[in-house]
Amino acid sequence: MQAILLPLRHSAFRRVWLGQLVNIIGDAIFAIAIALYLVPRPDAASTIGLVLAASALGGIVSLLFAGALADRHRRSRLIIVSDLIRAGALATIIVLGPEAPQFALTACAAVLGIGSGLYRPAYMAMLPTLVPTEALPGVNALRTLTGRFSMILGGLAAGVLSIWFTPRTILVLDLITFAVSVVTLIGVSDVMPRSDIRRSLAHDVAAGFGYIIERRWILAVMLQGMVQIAVVAGPVSICLPLLLVGKQGIWYGLAVSVEAVGAMLGATVSASRTPRRPGAVAMLALLCQTPQLVAIALQAHPAVIVAFSGLAGVGLAAFAVLWTTALQNHVAPEQLGRVFAMDQLTATGLSPVGLIIAGWLIATVGISSAAWVAAGVLVVSVIAVLPVAGVITFRDAEAEASVVPR
Repeated sequence: MQAILLPLRHSAFRRVWLGQLVNIIGDAIFAIAIALYLVPRPDAASTIGLVLAASALGGIVSLLFAGALADRHRRSRLIIVSDLIRAGALATIIVLGPEAPQFALTACAAVLGIGSGLYRPAYMAMLPTLVPTEALPGVNALRTLTGRFSMILGGLAAGVLSIWFTPRTILVLDLITFAVSVVTLIGVSDVMPRSDIRRSLAHDVAAGFGYIIERRWILAVMLQGMVQIAVVAGPVSICLPLLLVGKQGIWYGLAVSVEAVGAMLGATVSASRTPRRPGAVAMLALLCQTPQLVAIALQAHPAVIVAFSGLAGVGLAAFAVLWTTALQNHVAPEQLGRVFAMDQLTATGLSPVGLIIAGWLIATVGISSAAWVAAGVLVVSVIAVLPVAGVITFRDAEAEASVVPR
């Protein structure tokens, strides 16, 4: 726990972290409040679907150039721009009202998504400039934990607020979270990336792709993550509620909660220890989700599934801390925004497709077969990337050679 608290000793990081904590809670509030806002419409189902889809698509599209922008400009200022874009889009939705034309609401949601896409690469690339290198594992553990619990807290806050306030008022309150974020970022002295702004943005985007392709360990892990999100995360997201809600609703809530507790444990341990081969530990940690998948495939007792969900949380959080810290330590600072943008793109780009495939697969072959397929894909994908140069240590082969004792 001491390693997680270590970054909070640095005032610049503490200030930014508190602002982004409020920001993430606001994102969770929006996800609930926008649905409540649009429910009275006669075409509520299609409108909510279009708004959420447009927001997600806007975020995915903007990631293609968000990383290049984060490597050209001061990251704190880019986050402020992101907050202002999202606040403007949300304010427009509020002014238009829930009965506004569907295309207008969808367009605003797309703009909001573009702002969200600008946010993550800039935030992730800014963090190493706020704390010393030894504090980065704690930074990433704290980010992992607060991100998970902020979404839960934001959802609860939206539910409680809906008892006393209208959805419109809740969305207005959400606007305040953007203001808090902006205020905490003003005056932050993060390091300006070294970049030649005379080059075109398209050139920088292409250079970012080239940088990743040249470093096979980064490319291999990103491709493995893309497969896992598409083929493993999708079935789990659908199978868990199908299995557990049908028996007793409390079991599904327990599974989600226990996974969050497991994530806390995994993040804490990963922040406090630095393994000699962080890549091997991180990739093998992903296999902690295998018992959960096997329990789902066997349709084991809910208590067993809940317990293994906790183990899955441990592994996923441990991987997140080790992987993010490795990128922050071993990627050139002027490329970091683009690398994090591509990491986010590979992690989220196929998520909707994965959910569609998972739904079709479960409907076609059943829960058990779908879970067995997911477990097999997980194991094979992890084993397949381990022999790639640099994956075991999460660094370039040249860097590995340079640290060999003489």
